Formats: sequence, structure tokens, C-alpha cells
Amino acid sequence: MSWNRKVIWSEGMLLQPQHLQQHDRYLQTQLEARVGRLRPYAWGFSSLRIDEQQLALGKLALLSCHAVLPDGTPFSLPADDDLPLPLDIPEDARNVMVVLALPVRRPGIAETGNSPAPDNYARYGTVDHEAWDSNGIDNSALMQVGRLRLRLALEPEVANAYACLGVARVIERRPDNRLVLDPEYCPPCLDLRVAARLGAFADELVGLLHQRGDALGNRLSQPGAAGAAEIADFLLLQLINRSEPLFGHLATMTGLHPEEFFREAVQLAGELATFSPVNKRAQQYPVYRHDQLRESFQPVIDDLREALSMVLDTHAVPIPLEERQFGIRVAVLRDPELVKSSTFVLVVNAQVPPETIRSTFPRQVKIGSVEKIRDLVNLQLPGIALRPLPVAPRQLPFHAGFTYFELDRNSEYWQQLTTSAGFAMHVAGDFPGLQMEFWAIRK
Repeated sequence: MSWNRKVIWSEGMLLQPQHLQQHDRYLQTQLEARVGRLRPYAWGFSSLRIDEQQLALGKLALLSCHAVLPDGTPFSLPADDDLPLPLDIPEDARNVMVVLALPVRRPGIAETGNSPAPDNYARYGTVDHEAWDSNGIDNSALMQVGRLRLRLALEPEVANAYACLGVARVIERRPDNRLVLDPEYCPPCLDLRVAARLGAFADELVGLLHQRGDALGNRLSQPGAAGAAEIADFLLLQLINRSEPLFGHLATMTGLHPEEFFREAVQLAGELATFSPVNKRAQQYPVYRHDQLRESFQPVIDDLREALSMVLDTHAVPIPLEERQFGIRVAVLRDPELVKSSTFVLVVNAQVPPETIRSTFPRQVKIGSVEKIRDLVNLQLPGIALRPLPVAPRQLPFHAGFTYFELDRNSEYWQQLTTSAGFAMHVAGDFPGLQMEFWAIRK
């Protein structure tokens, strides 16, 4: 219970190494208690370089790394401590985790020792160091200093007596001794770029947001799109315009913590679920695990890619009406699939009361295929009927004074359109200042 308590210094006390050791433990405990809670998951690699040449020999070795262990121990290799010895991976190893391990500090266990025995749980080895006097370089003193006894090990071989950081996952050791590492593995890190896969996705996400924003912007800037596109398109563009600068900033940050990126990414995925065609609800994402970054991020990454890569399908498609001879207007169908899966709406306005248009216009217009319109007019056949709509469809722009009619898809003349080049319309009667718009609304 007194392992981390403060030393009470008093005059005349016999100073022993234990006093200074206890004082060190007290200061370390105070430091960890103050700074360890400033941010969550304040451990992991801030840089990590694996020796690629050693992989060809069946060994895993480090070139350099900077990190903080889960117990709060910081280190920098090889700047401050020695690199651990390369780890020879067994020939039968399959899908095993390699960790960087350091014995934890425990009461009753010596903290220093140079024995190579596997049961040596000392945190430090001792080395001689010549320290110069900072006040004058002519004076120096030879002393022993500690070096962290970090080692590379297979995760199953490391007991609970070690604080560990995952370095890599070994898929297999080939017959030619080359090690195959899992490219999807993401080591716990303090900088997102250490996990190369997550760093690449941060850049990809900025590109996806930019591409989708451009597509929506172009779509909404088209003539008549202010009302033709649903309000959802504007809300989606607002979300993307807000998110693109944020993720652009995060992608260029040095030292971006993966939890911070996860927090923003999972929020974006949840908001984008609102615009999904399925149930409009975000799925239950896994709890963030700092030691399992791939498993934490993968569902979020998949949903973001799907939401931002879907082909934008315009709900309302304007179809131009071209004036031809004898009062016939033609609407060319550039997409034959529209006839099979869309509702067609004719928007009409003239210098007569709207009620007059609503009651008389359907009887004065003939609508059919381009190939059959003359027969409909000359033989006085009814053609495709019009049904007046009480309000403008929400997918279409609203124009005051205009009347909206829906074409009857159950008409016997509708099937002719499946093999036709388009619609044709002939308007009889007197409708001064006649204006018409023709729209297809995808279901």
C-alpha cells in the first residue's frame, strides 16, 4: 500500500538508495495521475519502422520506433534505448501477433538486472555512462544508468507480467523463409499515419467528399433544379460542405489520434445514413478499441465508402418538348428505362383560369407515341389520359398558377411507348400563352 507514497524528508536521516527509489516512484505516480487522464488512449506508437530486409530471413526486427506503453512508459528507439533483438519467427507460425513487450513494475520484483534468463522480469538493464558536469565540461563522472529491456515476442508467449504494444501480425512464414505480414493490421498508435491503412483512408475520404460535393453542386445548379431536387439533396450537400474542410484538416494534421478521427468519421457515417434508401438509420457500430483499430474502423469505413460512392440518381428528369408542324410537340426519350419505371407529369399554364385548364385541357390534348400521334388526331382516338393532381409533386419545382397532370400508365396506348422514340402531344382548342413542361419522376 505504501509503494507509491511520498518520502518524508527530515534533517539527519540516513539517506539510502531506497529513499531515492521511493521518491522516483512517487514522482512517476504523480505525473501519470496528472497527465494520464488528459486524453483517452494516450498510448501507442507515434512512429514505427520495420526492417524489411530481415523479413526475407524469417525475422522481424525494428529500425526505429517512438511510443508510449499502456502503463505510461515512453521510449524512443534507438535514440534513448537499444533496439530489441530481431525475433526469429517459427516455421509453423500462422496468423500470430508480434508485440513489443516490457516487464511491468511490481512490488517485490527487482527493477534492474542483466540476466538473459526468460524469468528475468527486471524492467531495466544497467550500462555504464560517463556523465559530464553541465557547469563545466572538464568534470565527468562514471555512473550506471538503466536501459529499458524491451523485447519482441509472440503474443501467446508473453504473460501478464508485460506491458505490450502490437507491432505486426504474421500471416505465415513461407518455405523460402520470407515472412508475410498482414497488410490490414493497424498497430495501436498516437498518430493515425502509423497505421498506413487508416492514413490512406483519411486521404480517400477527403476525395470521396469532394467528388460527391461536386456532383451534387452541379446537379443543383442546373436550370429548374432548385425545386426539382428534393430538399434531401440540399441537406446532403450542406453536410458534405461542412465535412470536407474538417476532414481535409484532419488528413493534414501531424499527430492525429485515431480516436479523434474515429469520433468524426462515425458521426459522419451516422448522418449519411439519414440519406440511405433502406431504413434511414445508422447501424450499431462497434465500440472503439485502441488495440483493435482495424475491427473498430472497418464497419465505419465500409459505410462511408458505400454512402459516398453510390451513383446519384436524379429523381425528377426534365424532358424537353420540341415544337413540330401542325401543333405537335415531341418529347424525345433518351433513356428508354424511364417508360418502365417512372411517373410522367405534364405541367401546364395559359392565360386562362387554372380551373379552366384543369377541366378542359385533358379533353383537348392527345398524347401517345411519336409513331401513332397522327392516327390519334385524325381518327379522334383518346390517347393517353391525363389525371389532374391536387398539388405539385414534391420532386418538381412549384410554379404558382401552373396545373399539374399525371399521365395514365394503365392506358392501352402506354405499351406502344416501350418501342417508341418518345412522346408526342397535340393540343387543340384555344389556350393563349400556352406553356408546358414535361417531367419524368423515377420511382
